[in-house]
Amino acid sequence: MFKKIKRIFVGNKELPTQVPVHEEEYVVIGQEYSAYEIKESEKIPITQETSENKVQVIKHKIYPRVLTTRIKSPEDFEYIKNIVEHDVIVINLEEVPIEAIIKEFNDFKKYLETLDYSLGRVGENTILAIKSDVEVDKYVSEEPVHEVEE
Repeated sequence: MFKKIKRIFVGNKELPTQVPVHEEEYVVIGQEYSAYEIKESEKIPITQETSENKVQVIKHKIYPRVLTTRIKSPEDFEYIKNIVEHDVIVINLEEVPIEAIIKEFNDFKKYLETLDYSLGRVGENTILAIKSDVEVDKYVSEEPVHEVEE
């Protein structure tokens, strides 16, 4: 006990014991280069390897992840909070009167705004939430849409 207390105040004057190191053979893994003797007038040939890699770029259209939900009770907003990793969320409120879920919806709206979503009303009972970094306009189809006449 006295030695430990003395070591705290005085320090360790003794040198640490050395760890024995065994001599090992090192093996070079990889390409072995040929050795040349350097003479005064001789130039060493340098081989240049030219590798032509052909890269083909394929462009794919990445569509946003869409979550479509139907709210039947106020507890459904809590379930949606656990799966909000989508780019676009479509919420259908047809089956529940808005007065019954207004408090839960306001909490859910604040939650989505903290996750950088923009909310908007699409129809009377439909709400659309879009992540701010998603450009919805680029997902519009390039082909013209023809209306079917009956």
